[in-house]
Amino acid sequence: MMASTALVYMMTPALACFYGGLVESKNFLNQLFLAIVCMAIVPVQWCLFGYSFTFGPGNSVFGSFNNAVLRSIGLNNFYGENSDPINALTIPSLSFVAFESAFAIITVALISGAVVGRMKLIPYMIFVFLWSTLCYDPLARWIFSRQGWLNQIGTLDFAGGIVVHFASGISGLTATTILGSRSDFDPDVLKTGQTHLPFTVLGTGMLWIGWMGFNGGSALAANGIASLAIVNTNVAAASSMVIWIILDIILGKAAGQSLGVVSIPGTCSATVVGLVVITPGAGYVQPGYALLMGLIGGFIVHLSLLGKKRFFHVDDSLDVFSCHGLGGLIGTLLTGLFCQTGVSSEITNGALYGNPIQLWYQVAGILIACAFSVTCTAAILLPMHFTIGIRISRVQQIRGLDNVAHGVIDCALPQQKRPVKLSAPRQDRGNLNIATVSLVTP
Repeated sequence: MMASTALVYMMTPALACFYGGLVESKNFLNQLFLAIVCMAIVPVQWCLFGYSFTFGPGNSVFGSFNNAVLRSIGLNNFYGENSDPINALTIPSLSFVAFESAFAIITVALISGAVVGRMKLIPYMIFVFLWSTLCYDPLARWIFSRQGWLNQIGTLDFAGGIVVHFASGISGLTATTILGSRSDFDPDVLKTGQTHLPFTVLGTGMLWIGWMGFNGGSALAANGIASLAIVNTNVAAASSMVIWIILDIILGKAAGQSLGVVSIPGTCSATVVGLVVITPGAGYVQPGYALLMGLIGGFIVHLSLLGKKRFFHVDDSLDVFSCHGLGGLIGTLLTGLFCQTGVSSEITNGALYGNPIQLWYQVAGILIACAFSVTCTAAILLPMHFTIGIRISRVQQIRGLDNVAHGVIDCALPQQKRPVKLSAPRQDRGNLNIATVSLVTP
């Protein structure tokens, strides 16, 4: 569990690299910061009351303050209930606390990819704290905790397809709707700092490795289910990447490119999509189904991104909703189809094995999470929007948040003094003397 915790903690810096490589140079450092700052805010919240709200004693909807500041923590069972300071039923409770803290961190960090280059820093940090408290903690209570009402009715989510990915994807879409598009947003152009794409490739690899702790650790034991989750994780990621590359080549040739073009950002996103899709069912389905889930997820999300580019001009900057929201939805539904009691004795069979009601339990979880995430995100952002403001000005967007929020002039190139050359005034319309300013590069 401690090794899995370290792997999941690594996923947030990995996400920072992944996102950072996809944004323009003027927002590169800011994008790294938006993810990393969650590692400062969320553990404090989790220690103060987040863990207690999510896994502490309480009812099926809400926890309590009984374990606030992590007091009265002994040795607990699988999901942290029934504290027993003498008999260790499975794992030390503080290992569980740290593991689940890593989940809370990366969940809200995912939303940062939807607000690239236009959200003020202080409102963002306030949002991180409030969203973790008002949205993530209750959802995790309802689904992850055995006391949660969605868990009790039968909604399956092995490692966070609904709680982590779908909720963050829906919240990201809500946030970008409230914020509005970037001042220079063009749905037909992917604006990336080309020199930073290696960060995205590196981040993808780190995420893939970290995801083995994310899904494998969710078995909460070093057993066969953990091994199955790790195998399924790798298979789904690989199959999603394969189908994405094939689609890129086919569509490239259809567009008149003789060899087809394989997009680097697209291929990296495909890997993440496969990882997201298998997350809710990693410990519940056979590896063959994991391969199929990766193929289906990669195919649908690839086509959805083409449709978004053509028909839905929403500035979800790094496609948080398409990759995580839609990916989590697909994975959750497919889990309801393919899950088997023969794979895990803790669950019932899925619709494909004679239990169609399981699919409806999955739909119920999706609908509840969607409504709740939208409501919470809007309830947090709208009051700030109408009071302190959450969006930076157009001029500041053009300058970039590396400069506006962090005082950095240019993080991509060595700092050089570039003298300003002022030409002689010229006559323009209206008989105004206008001087032409140009930068002279040494």
